[in-house]
Parts: sequence; C-alpha cells; structure tokens
Amino acid sequence: MISNLREKRIAKVIYGPEEQYGDRESLKSLFERSVSLHSGKTAISFGEQEMTYSELGDATAKVARLLQDHGLMKGDFVGIYMERSMETVISIFGVLRAGGVYVPIDPEHPLERTKHVAGNSSCKYILTKDEYEAKAKSLTSNTSAASVLSISGLPAWPVRAVKPVTVHPDDMAYVIYTSGSTGLPKGAMLNHRGVVNLCHSVSKTLNLTADDVVTQFSTFSFDAAVFDTFNALLKGAHLAMLTKEEQLSPEALADRVYQRQATFLFCLPTSVFNRMAENIPDSDAYKLSSIQVVLVAGEALLSDYVRKFQNKFGSGMTIVNGYGPTECTVCATMYPIKGYWDKSSVSVPIGYPLGNYNLYVVKEDGSLADPGESGELYIESVGLARGYLNMPDKTAESFIRNPFVDDPRSIVYKTGDIVKVLEDGGLEFLFRKDGQLKLRGFRIEIGEIENALSKHPGILDAVVVPIKEGGTVKHLSCFYSETAGVSVTSVKEHLKQYVPGYMIPSYFYKLPEIPLAPTGKVDRGRLALMDHPDQAERDEGYEPPAGTAEQAIAEVWKEVLKLSEISRSANFFDLGGDSLAVIEVLSHLKLDYFQLRISDLYRYQTIKDLAAYAGALADREEEEETDIADYYDLTEMPKLPEVRLAGSDGLGRDVLITGATGYLGSHLAYELLTATQAHVHLLVRAKNGCAGKRRLIETFDHYFGQGVYERYASRIHVVEGELTMPDLGVDNLAEVAAGLSSIIHAGADVRHFGNTDHFQAVNVEGTKALLQLVQANPQLAFHFISTVGIPEEIAARGEWAGLQHDAELFYKLQSDNVYTNSKLQAERAVAEAIQQGLPCRVGNLSCHSETGRFQNNINENFFYRMIKGFLLLKKVPEVNSFVDITPIDFASRFIVQLAKEPVMGSVYHICNPVQVHFNEVISLLMQEGYELEAVPVKAFRQWVLSRGNAVSEEGVQLVMAYLDGDGLYNADFKYSSERSFAKAQRIGQPPEIEILMKRLVQYAAETGYFPLPSR
Repeated sequence: MISNLREKRIAKVIYGPEEQYGDRESLKSLFERSVSLHSGKTAISFGEQEMTYSELGDATAKVARLLQDHGLMKGDFVGIYMERSMETVISIFGVLRAGGVYVPIDPEHPLERTKHVAGNSSCKYILTKDEYEAKAKSLTSNTSAASVLSISGLPAWPVRAVKPVTVHPDDMAYVIYTSGSTGLPKGAMLNHRGVVNLCHSVSKTLNLTADDVVTQFSTFSFDAAVFDTFNALLKGAHLAMLTKEEQLSPEALADRVYQRQATFLFCLPTSVFNRMAENIPDSDAYKLSSIQVVLVAGEALLSDYVRKFQNKFGSGMTIVNGYGPTECTVCATMYPIKGYWDKSSVSVPIGYPLGNYNLYVVKEDGSLADPGESGELYIESVGLARGYLNMPDKTAESFIRNPFVDDPRSIVYKTGDIVKVLEDGGLEFLFRKDGQLKLRGFRIEIGEIENALSKHPGILDAVVVPIKEGGTVKHLSCFYSETAGVSVTSVKEHLKQYVPGYMIPSYFYKLPEIPLAPTGKVDRGRLALMDHPDQAERDEGYEPPAGTAEQAIAEVWKEVLKLSEISRSANFFDLGGDSLAVIEVLSHLKLDYFQLRISDLYRYQTIKDLAAYAGALADREEEEETDIADYYDLTEMPKLPEVRLAGSDGLGRDVLITGATGYLGSHLAYELLTATQAHVHLLVRAKNGCAGKRRLIETFDHYFGQGVYERYASRIHVVEGELTMPDLGVDNLAEVAAGLSSIIHAGADVRHFGNTDHFQAVNVEGTKALLQLVQANPQLAFHFISTVGIPEEIAARGEWAGLQHDAELFYKLQSDNVYTNSKLQAERAVAEAIQQGLPCRVGNLSCHSETGRFQNNINENFFYRMIKGFLLLKKVPEVNSFVDITPIDFASRFIVQLAKEPVMGSVYHICNPVQVHFNEVISLLMQEGYELEAVPVKAFRQWVLSRGNAVSEEGVQLVMAYLDGDGLYNADFKYSSERSFAKAQRIGQPPEIEILMKRLVQYAAETGYFPLPSR
C-alpha cells in the first residue's frame, strides 16, 4: 500500500503523481465494460486473423464456464500452457472472468522449469491445446493431479453466461515466474489493483485511447505481456499481436506496423529496437510513420541507438524508456524522449515514477540519496506483489517494512538495482547490486563494452557474455552479427579506442543473428553455452609455430589460455593472457628455461620472439649464491638540496591525494582526517562523482569501519579523474588546483610486472602531469610516494657505494623491473623540480599494527603471496637477508608527519626502524603452528620446478616471483630510515616484530588467504 506520505512528505523521496484510478475496479469488471462499449471494433489480431470485442467476450465466457463447470473456485490457480497466440489472450481473460488466478507456462521453456512452475503453483487446472495436451499432463506427474483442459474445440462450443463471481481489487490476478540471480524461478503474486493502476497511469501519461493500435510483442510468461495486453484491451484499443517472423525480423515487423497502421510499439525489447535502427532500409522508414510512441524495455537503452533510430525514422515519435521489476506490476518509471536525443550520456535514464509509485534511493548507510548520489532503489506502490509464492524467506528479504515511515502497513520492495538520482529528480540505472562483475580484480561493465561495439560501423548486434567457472568469471566472450567482412582484428583495434585492455573480450564469435529468449531479450544463457574457444573467430595471418622451442611454448600457451591453436605471431595478452596467466606459463617454462623471467614474457609477447630469446638464454651459466659476512645500510640517498617553504608546513588546509582508493592512499586520507583539520581532495577513477564516492565509501568501510566516511564527509571532496588522461581527466583542473595547498601523490600501479608502456603512462607521465600542475601553482607543496626498491636494486647490482652520493649519476640508471624503473624515472622528474618536491620511499607495507587488517586485494601483494606459497609448499629456501615489515598505519603517520615539515628536497625512507632477518620470520611462522622445512636455495628451486612430492600447484605459482629473482635472495644490505625517523619521532615505534607477525598471520588465516596452521 501507499503510506500517508502525502500528508507529511519526506525530503528526498521521489513521489509519483497521486492519481485516482478506479480503486474499486478489477480486471474482470474493466474488461467486461470494454467489451460492452466497443463490441463491434477489432479487439485483437494475429497475422491475418481478427476478432472483435464481441467475439472476444464470447470466447472468454466459454473458457470461464469451462473452468466453472469443472469446479473452479475463486482464487484457484490455472496454468495456461500454450504458445503465444490469440487463444492465450482468450484463456487469460477467461480465467479472470471465472475468478481464477492465471499462471502462464511457456512450452518453449525447458521442461524442468515448466515442471517447477506447475508444481510450485499447484495449479488445479491447466488450459492447453490438443497439440500440447500430452506435455501438459506430464507437468502434473509430480504434483497433486491437475485437470488438463484443451480449448482447441472452442469455436464450436455454445456461448453461455459466466456464473456470477465478485472479484475485488486486492484479489490475486496472476503469478509470473522470474528468473532470479540464483536458484529456482520465483513466482511473483500480483493483484488486480496494480494492473488497474498501471493501465490508468499509462493511458494518462501516453494519451492512449480506444482509437489506437497497440503491438503485442512479448511471450506471456514475461510480464511485459501484461503491459501491452491489458493497456490495449481495457481501453478498447486494437491489440495487434506480432507473429514469430515479425518478432525476429525488423523488416517483417515494419510491414505489419504499416499494414495495421499501428500507433503504439509497446514493450519492444531493447535488442529489437537496436536491430530496427540498424536493419530496416532507409527506403522502408515510411512504414513506421503511423507510430506515435515506442516504449523500449528490458535492457539498457543506449544513446547511440536512439540517435540511429531517430536518424532513420525521424524524431516526431516519442521514444519511452521503461523500467520496472515484475514485483512492481511491470513498469514503475518511464523516461520519454520527445525531439532529437542529443544528450551525451551513454544510456537513457529510466526516468520518473508512474502514478501512485514512490521511489526511495537508499545509500549504504541507510539514508536517502541526494541528487548526484546513488543507492539501491526501493519502491512503494499499490502495484507491489504480495510476495513470492511458497517462498516466505525470499519474500521477507525483498519485501520489507518501509523504514522511512511509522505506518506498519507500508511495504517497500528492494529492487537490488543501484541507481543515481539526477538533478531533475529522475533516475539513472547504474548496475545490479548482486551483479557487479569483476574480472582478474578489475571492475567490468558489460554495457560499456557493448556500447563501444555498437559504434563499429560493420557490426549489427554485439553481446558480451561473462563466462564463469566455479562462480568466478574466467573470461569475456563477444558474440556479434555483421554487415560484411568484419575481422576480429578490426574489432579489437576498435575496442582499444574506447575501453581498457582488460575489458576487451578474449574470444569473438560471428553469428548470423543474436538469439533471443521467448521474452524478446537477448538469450545470454544460450550464448554462454556456445562459448567454445576452439571455435572462436581467428585473427588474420595465422602462422603455425616453427621449431622445437616455439612448439613447446605454444603447447604451454594453449594449455594456460585454453586455446586449440595459436599463431606464432599472436600477442599473448591479446589472446586473453594476464598477469596470473604469465605466472602460470612461467611455472611450466622455468624447468627448461630457468633464467627466463616474468618481465621477459612482457617484453617478448609472441611465441616467435619469446622462443628466440629463450634460446639465447640457454647458453648462459647460472649464477652461484654468495656467502655474506656483513651488512651495510641503504640510507636515504642521494642527498638533494633542501628548500624552505614560504608557508608554515608542507601540508596546509587542502590536500589532494592520488590513489585514494588504494591501500596507502586511503590510510593517508584517514590519517589526515583524524590527526589534522585538513580537507582532503581525493582523486578517484570513476565514471561520475557518484560512482567515485561509492568506491571511497566501500574502501573506508572495509579499512576503518562503517560510518567513518560519513563522519568526515564535510571535509572529503571527491575529484573524478585519471592519472593517464590529459589534465588528469578533471574538467575544472585549474579551479581545483587553485584551491589546493599540497599534493600527496600515492597513486601508482604497484605491481612488479606488466606492460612497460602502461607503467610509463601511469607512474611516470602521471607524476609529470602533477609536477606541471605544481609549477603552474607555486603555492603547492608536492610529496611523492616512491619505493625502496630503487636503492635495493642499485645495491644488488653492486653500484651503491659509487652512486649513493651522486644524484646526477644515480638518476641516470635504468632498472630491469618495470615498476621500479618507472618509479626511478618519476623520482628523477621530482628531483629536477626539487624546489617543491619531497620523495618518500615506502618499504614493504604490511597489515595494520593493531588489527592485522590488510589490503582488500590481498592476493595482489607480493610479500603475502610469497609467504602463502611457502606455507602451501611447507618448504622455504635458506636465504641470508633482512626483511622490512612496515605497518600501514605507522607508514601513513610517518608520511603525514614528514609532510608537515616546512622543508622540501629531502629523500625519506618510510620503513620499520627495526629490520628483521628472514630466518626470524620463518621461526615466527612456525611459532604460529605452521610446518616449514628450510632447504638450500638451489635444492628448493629444483624441487619446486620438478613438482615433486605432490607439491601444491598454487604454491608453485605463488613463489614463482621468488624463483624469478625478484623476491628473497642473499643480500648484504638492509634498509635504513634513521634520518627520516629522527625527524618524525613523535609518531612512536611500531609494535615488536613478534606481535606484528602474529596479527598479520591471524588476519590472513581468518580471512581464508593463508591456510590454517596444522597445530
């Protein structure tokens, strides 16, 4: 029910019009009135068949009496098991006139689903046709016996009056089964009142009259059929049902529209709308000239297709984007497009509520969203379902008492859809709450990829399907139809202009046309079953691997990427390879090519190039481990000229933090919010400020607890941007910069491996862009977060003694590690602009010193991955070196304290003042109950690569970076932060290593990342 919000309106609730809709009427009474008023008019047509309202009234009366004569009582469930036809419509109104509840069961659906629908609803009767009678009887074999009644002989039956039955608006009208995200279909129970209200609101909003001709597209097991069927027939309009051919062929659909002079194209699936824009020849555009309104529903309506449609058919007709869950009587909101659509948004908003619908956009903290903010959509309406049939737990989850009013009768439906409130009070659909897609740690928006594909001139339709294995998305596959001669290579090149590499599908399949489900939506489930990588389209220029090395590498690639063949010139990453696949490939190749490193697979990305390089490595001798007698400190070098700032400190009132949703960036923001009065401006990569804010809230909730973001919201400012974009992707960059006092640049790609160009763009060019901003705004102090990997690599090469005091030579070096090298180049840029720069090299950032909590993407951290690998293998190498373990809260306090200094130009090491030997780390792990055997380095390496003694395959891949030489090795140096710590002693000491390791291990084990100790 609608609560009495009209008497005292609540701010931020989006109210639909309060309308009088004949709240004592039922679908039975309104239909019978329509038959009486319009008896001689055409009521319904299918192909060339037609039926008047008088004939329809007689036919429905025959069905009603059939049911009544077989004992139907008011409220009994009646299944309708037949193909979409005029007889289906007759059956629906016959059930309603008899006082029953209709349950559509589609013969085209899988047998198990139809059996579930019949069994779950316990239908007492099933209406069918002769050709379906045997199947209909089989549906009831596992349920209480239902009477199966064929209506094939209907025309010959005598017309008899329907026995009187009083139907109330709050009586149930129908049950439609929706496919939930998991589990069995759920039967939503809808009342007469909701459909009556819907029809009243639609006819008023869209000016639907008895003179209109309304197309009927959807199968009746899909609630869109409720929309067009009842809106037309309760108003006295002509319902023109489309044939199967007209559903599938845009050209045939246009012919039928022209023949019937249809005025309303209702509930057109988005995919069909798109195909009409693409496929109907310009010379046939006139066939749609009678159309006044096109209502599109089912999936996101993309702006590009709206413009294509209008360019072909003109902008005189109104295009309506409809939205609504089955549980809210088909349609809850509409967005009408009148005139040419010139908005820049990717998709069309879902709009505004219909009459007697109220909308609540609820943020994660339970409060209502303001314009520009997003949250889950709750709907309150007279059109709400009673719940799900025989599913009280599911009902209780989704239909809850309205938390915003005191009236216990007020119920809202939680849609699970995340929407954004627009400035004009309308809504923009963002994504499904339970359907956020992550691939290899990246957030993926399928709609964004499909929108980019729609811009390709040679593609008619394109659908991207996430292929899952064990609940995890393994890869994306693209299914497309084309105009002519579209190559996979051209499609991939096209996509690279619009989306990041990780969003480009791994496999492409060319189809004559995209299959549709009976609902008219794209049949994504069927497409997923068609995903067979060995049958995917192949790039041009296939070259078979040549020679033993190429063939060996090709076999490994095929196994890892699950491909049947790979060209010797094909790029590993274009084939769907990623950082995890690199590790897996290397774990197989290392046995024959031990000196092959992870970075080599990024440098040599084709089989022929990698094989040539691996062959050259074969002649090199393996280096022997050296003994270490003593250690020296890697101090904060090189020493740079210090410059005193004009202000009182290096932070000021307004601080911009890059990488704000990252592990260090978020803790720096938290430290500034809790320990200073500064306002923090957080650079976040997102499509809009609302999405950016959502990411920040999720990050803060994970690390610092619920409500922390809201507590400091008045001092948090979201800056939507991207380090790799011109002007950082910030529209008003000059205005933002003018209001800042300092920048802490913590944003970076911190993976140890990857594409050189990517690291250059993010870590180097992003830093240079910020330095240009600093140079244009002299009031800004700049604090750069670097890595102690720079002095470590110099020391490992034996060059520390000669270069630590020579800044010029120091910064002319190059590193083999792409991450370290990018940070070295970025430091060089800071050093050149040293008057406003302060490089802070962070060490091995670990867990929070008090809680043990670690970064959200724990599996991407090198140190944790390595430790987990050792724990799984139950073996460790005997390594003589020191390890830095710096708690994240200590590091963020350290940096903020140093940033307050009024002097720029120093290099600082943000490390634990107490370094720990690797042997002690192993001892502490064993104290926590883990079994670990230490063996010589060479023996460890050979044992792992040979996969002996039932070694853990996951463990092998986790320690692969160690075997690559990027991890632990005998080292005669250790990090020093003595000079840095002397300037920031007020931050205190981190906990002793024993306490820190205990908290680190406990958290990682409790979250399921580390295996549980054996004792």
